[in-house]
Amino acid sequence: MDKSHFYDFRQNIFPEGMDDRFKKMFVAGDGNELVAKASAVNSSSMLGFNFFHWIDNDAPLMIDSVEYNKVLFEVKVPVLKGTKPANMDIVLKSDAGDYIFIESKFLEYLETDSFKISDTYKSKPQKYYCYGEDWARFIKEYDHNQNGVYWGGIKQEICHMIGLTNWLNRKTEIGDGERYMGIGGIRFLNLVYEPKQEYASDYKKFVSYKTLYEAFHDKLNKAQWIPNNVKIEFKTYSELWPNVKSSKLPSGLKKYLYDHYMRFAEGCSL
Repeated sequence: MDKSHFYDFRQNIFPEGMDDRFKKMFVAGDGNELVAKASAVNSSSMLGFNFFHWIDNDAPLMIDSVEYNKVLFEVKVPVLKGTKPANMDIVLKSDAGDYIFIESKFLEYLETDSFKISDTYKSKPQKYYCYGEDWARFIKEYDHNQNGVYWGGIKQEICHMIGLTNWLNRKTEIGDGERYMGIGGIRFLNLVYEPKQEYASDYKKFVSYKTLYEAFHDKLNKAQWIPNNVKIEFKTYSELWPNVKSSKLPSGLKKYLYDHYMRFAEGCSL
């Protein structure tokens, strides 16, 4: 993994300047993104920012016949009572009330770690907004003993799905007081960068991560308390690339995205 950093995060985005409204979103998050992480060449948050920051009413992103015309970053999503909310990397919205919640991953899966989650999730169901007994049992019983894989993403998705379930059941608000209105489609994407297969070692770890996630999703989709109106998916930036590059992008952005990311990704062309 390339661990090099730019001198300033603005050298890691297109263009070399971030709108004040987006700066406020990142600064309000708890991940210290712009100071500590955004200057990294392999920053997943800046990968997500570069891919989606251009979306607005005049330049929507079309995905499966839905026009998403608003984008938010580092959206706070309450998870457990009395604890800090989780930060959702990206949220796309349509005028019709459709949402896509996105957890962006670049090359995190090249690292390995164990499954780590606070005992509160397993032993204090009263801390949940809803379905505390169900969630606590699910987490305790989940098989997370496989070695040599990146478990951080699974832990993150558990937190995000708890938070999303809270919101969909109208127990909480997200962001700046936004409530679920009960209209439109809801999707949750774990959006992951897929390297070219010629980078054999990296690609093998990507496949291991994808396999881990698909097994997790199979189990999660069987959980009776997960709202049936949310679609949970593992998707790659390569799969989304045709939608992005055919959109009304700012001049030079398509080439920037290709040169910096997609020429190294599986199945992509300019």
